[in-house]
This record gives sequence, C-alpha cells and structure tokens, in this order.
Amino acid sequence: MFKKTFLAFACSTVLVACGGGGGSSSNNTDNGNSVAPVSDLDKAKQLIDTTNSIVAYFDSFDSLQSQYQPTFDAVNDAGKDIDNAAGLVLTLATLAYNDAQGSNKTYNAAQLQTLLDNDDYIDYQLTDSTFAVTVNASSVTVSGSAKAQYWINTIWDFKTNTLKDIFGEGAQVTVNAVKLEAPYTAVTDKYNFKIVAGGKILTKNDANKKDASLEFKSDSTAQAIYSTAALLESRGDSRPETAELKFSNVVLKTTDAEIELTELASKARKVQFKNGNNLGTEIIPTELTLKGKAISGSESLNLDASIKLNNDLTKTIDITNGESATSFINADLVVKLSGNVKGAANAIKPFNIDLSAKRSDYQKGTANIKIAVDQNALNADVKTENLVAEKPAVSAKVSHANGAFVDIANVDQFTSADIKVGNTKYGTINKVSRSVYSATFIDNTTKAIAP
Repeated sequence: MFKKTFLAFACSTVLVACGGGGGSSSNNTDNGNSVAPVSDLDKAKQLIDTTNSIVAYFDSFDSLQSQYQPTFDAVNDAGKDIDNAAGLVLTLATLAYNDAQGSNKTYNAAQLQTLLDNDDYIDYQLTDSTFAVTVNASSVTVSGSAKAQYWINTIWDFKTNTLKDIFGEGAQVTVNAVKLEAPYTAVTDKYNFKIVAGGKILTKNDANKKDASLEFKSDSTAQAIYSTAALLESRGDSRPETAELKFSNVVLKTTDAEIELTELASKARKVQFKNGNNLGTEIIPTELTLKGKAISGSESLNLDASIKLNNDLTKTIDITNGESATSFINADLVVKLSGNVKGAANAIKPFNIDLSAKRSDYQKGTANIKIAVDQNALNADVKTENLVAEKPAVSAKVSHANGAFVDIANVDQFTSADIKVGNTKYGTINKVSRSVYSATFIDNTTKAIAP
C-alpha cells in the first residue's frame, strides 16, 4: 500500500520487514487556550492528505536514486582514478619498505622506478615521476607526482614471441605527504595501523580531464590481534583473531560532486564454519557503521547506517544446508537517510527516512520506518512471517501521529483496508490500479492517492 510510504522496504528485506504500532491522539489545547477539537474523521482524512504530500514530493524527482544518480556516477567514475592512484601509493610504500630492510632510507624517483621494474607484477607505467618515499622503523611517507598508466591486460606478442603488458586508463597523479604508520619491526600479537591526517591524493584523468581528490582530514586507524606474537612481515596470509577498522573524515571530491565520509568503521573476528565434513575459518564482519554526506550544488544527502550481528560467533557455524532454525543470521539494521533535495515544483525541502529492522527469529522479522517531508510525517510498522519462504508474508501498519492508521494484513495481496482512529472505522482505502488508490470516508467524500 502507499508505494512511497514503503520506500525503505528494499533496505529491510535484507533482514525482513516489520510490525505493529500507532500514534496517540493530538492535544486539543494551544498555549493554555481551548481550541476546537479535531474530529476523528478529520484525523483520518489528514492521514490520507499527508500520504499524498509525501508521495507527491518523492514522485516529483522519481525517487532519490534517480535524483542522485549523476552524483553517484561522477563519484564512481572518479573513484576508479583514485583507486588506481591509492594502489600506486601502497605499491611504492611496500616496495620501498621491503627494500629498506629495517633501515631508515629515502628513495628518489629513479630508485623507485628500479623497484617497480624489478617487481614480479608490473601494474604501473610512470613517466615524469617526482615520487619520493621516506622509510623509517614505524612509518612510510609517499610524496610527489607522475603521469601514470595502469595495467589492463597481458597479450602474446607474435613478432617477438614474448608476453607483452598493455597499459592504459592514464591519469596525472599527485600525492601530498600520505603517511602510513605500522609496527613494522615489532614482535607482537597486536598491530595498530594508521593513515596520518593531512595526506591527499589528487588525479586528473587523461581522457576526460576531470579532477578528483581523496583527502584524509583525520587519522584513520586499523587494528589486528593475533593469538601469538610475531613480526608483521612473517604473518603471511594468516588470519587475525579480531580486526577493527575506522576511517574518519575522508573526503572524495570530483568535478561534479563531493562525498564526505565522516565515519566508516567495522569490527570483524575469526569464525569457524562447518560445511559437511569440512571445517574452515574466515574473518567476517560483526559490526559495520557508515556515516557520510553527498553534496551536489545546493542539495545534500546524509546517510547514517549500521548493522550488527548478534550471533554467538564463539561456536562453530554449520552452513552445510544454508540457514536453518539453529543457524541463521541474527542481526539489527539501522538506516537513517536525510537531506535537502529538490522535490515538488523544484522546491528544496528537508526530508528524513529512518529504518530500524531486527531479525532474531528464523521465520520472523520486524522493522519500523519513519518518513517525513517538511511537516508531513508517517510511521510504518512492518512484520514478516515465514521469512525463509520464496514469498514471505508481509503485514504493515501505517499511522499518523494524530492516531489515524491503516492496518494491512498482507501487503502483496492488498486490495482494501479500513482507515481507523482507535477502534472506530472512518473510511476505506481501495486499490484502484498498480499505483493509484482511493480513500472513501463515512461522510461520502473521496480522496485519491496517486503519483
């Protein structure tokens, strides 16, 4: 029902969808003076009017995804250049550190090129390089610039009968004091890593001439804890017992958009899995937090999301037959989306969508969705039964703060439902077509809900 009221359903299907709720009647006083009470019939109509206002706002830009798609496309395109440049920085830092063998040393562009040429895998082709890397016992710092092309493919050259690396997707890369800290020489079971605040990577794409930058405005950290002490370089592919990551105040700018990543944090731990007769261990994330903002001109979109696994991960998890009543994903999900985006008549209005979902039962899940546009707000409580079926049964209750609500027993099979305040029916909402609904009230008035 109310297709845009359930805008966030897609998010909640990861864990489920939701259940019960409602609102309280409005207060009929104003600054201590008596005012005419709002009738329950008017409250029922207000529920429909509010729904219409929200639907009109969101439909005016045909969903947030299409509104911000150019922004996300711009970031995605620029992200390739930044990702390649970040890989180059990490490669230079790693090659220099390994070559220094624990001594303090500074490498110039020619020395770094030699290290690149002697590497087993040549992923970068640099010209006009001014890169320099400084290595000491606990940190590696990369600075400088170069025209860089990135490895695309390896082909057989029939003229020379040798393999030939193909490079392309070039960009001008500039690195301003990107400093990586790690306990390179310590024999320990706990490793703390850091990208020091102040570093910046800039790129200009050779083809489209568009600029992009990645800036670390605060320290970003990571930690890995092992069961025994050892040198970092001797760990190889061994997995830590636990790991944590926290990126703070990282800003990605492109010619057309800006993404501010206030926080990206995750916690992970080593878990033992059983698949048939086979046992194995993997590092899986147990908590993830993402906070950030997308900016495009005068519009902005904020995201605050988190997910947490509640499973007992000290026990072996049996995945032989997928999920089961004794082995299923038990998790909480919270997503808050807000911002100022052009809506009806191109007016920029504040909006909020808050989703909280929970799955603690193999067959059931619950979620709550709050949606507000300017002064118009609705609440949806959703339940999912028979969650593991191909088509779970989803019920929902959509309510207004004034106490009016609509209860829908099965969203997928919805055709009509009562509009109530308390236990009294004041109207009926009927499905007219796929996206059009009609509300008829006890005073014989009718209101349509349509995009």
